[in-house]
Amino acid sequence: MAHDKGQADGRSPGESKRVLLVEDDEVSRKLAIIMLKKSGFDVIIAENGKQAVGIYEKEPLDLILMDINMPEMDGFTATMKIREMEKQANLHTHIIAMTAYAQKGDREKVLEFGMDDYISKPINFKEFNETIDKWVFKR
Repeated sequence: MAHDKGQADGRSPGESKRVLLVEDDEVSRKLAIIMLKKSGFDVIIAENGKQAVGIYEKEPLDLILMDINMPEMDGFTATMKIREMEKQANLHTHIIAMTAYAQKGDREKVLEFGMDDYISKPINFKEFNETIDKWVFKR
């Protein structure tokens, strides 16, 4: 687990928003970190779903970006575990899937597993920012 403090660019006044980035691929992780930091987010990193669930239990988060295919625990399983914990605490953290398998029906599948939205990989900067803004800043 690592923290990377971003610089605000004016989109998020006050305290920066905390995003848990769950991604096992180093290249995708580095790209997402750069984009998140550029937008002023405080980024927490997990390399698999098991780490993500452990971080969720300890850290207040504004958003989770969840890769789907990872070792130890995939994004669907991690999301289900997080949603179960949230039911007990009456909370809801927005979870956005990040997947290279952006096929017809994938949006429905991620919603079925309790995720709020998805971003396809390779990451498109405009789509990435618009999707995050939609859920974090309610624009």
